Amino acid sequence: MQYRKGQIVGYVEASDRLAVPAAPDSWHVLQVMPGRDAKVIKAFAERCISGWSPIVVHFVQRGNGQQARRPHLGRRIEKAFLPGLIFLPDFELGRLGEIRSIPDVDNLLNFGELRSWLNATEMQLLRDIVKIENLLPSRRRWALAQLFLKYGFISVAQAEDETKLRVGRQIRVADGVFSGLRGLIERIDSNGRLSAYVGDGKHGVKVSGLTEAQIELID
Repeated sequence: MQYRKGQIVGYVEASDRLAVPAAPDSWHVLQVMPGRDAKVIKAFAERCISGWSPIVVHFVQRGNGQQARRPHLGRRIEKAFLPGLIFLPDFELGRLGEIRSIPDVDNLLNFGELRSWLNATEMQLLRDIVKIENLLPSRRRWALAQLFLKYGFISVAQAEDETKLRVGRQIRVADGVFSGLRGLIERIDSNGRLSAYVGDGKHGVKVSGLTEAQIELID
């Protein structure tokens, strides 16, 4: 018998499945051997255990190991943001014995009388911070100001001041032949392009035509 695409050919009985909360109420901190975070997360995946190990990605120059200003200019390096710590959702606590049997896993972190877990809001803040750490250096300051504004740490006026370009403000060049050098904004034209005095402390040169994406604010 031939079947055609989209034809219903039969039904199967659906097996009972355990309902797992998509958004846990709390996250507990699990200690693992530093440097083995990725190995433990892989073991979690093999056992269908939920957990999160924050990862930051950087790109380093192949010659000197310093941070590259653009991904295509360097070698990709992945590192644990909090080495030796994995976040475990509350619905996995019932499997703690099985989790502790995994090589390189220690136990839940205990701060004594202090609270030893993160609520949903605190976990979202941590996720946002990790997301910012994975941005290009030239975009981190703006993103951090927006994060502080989102959680009420600063006001709208303070957020605007943190990210505002103005004459006299110190910068670091993030792209081009002067990448990595500090400078001082001397002029901003009507198109938002900058002229800055850039130098290494002893010698300097005036650089014109810089865009906001090519600099980092450092003061």
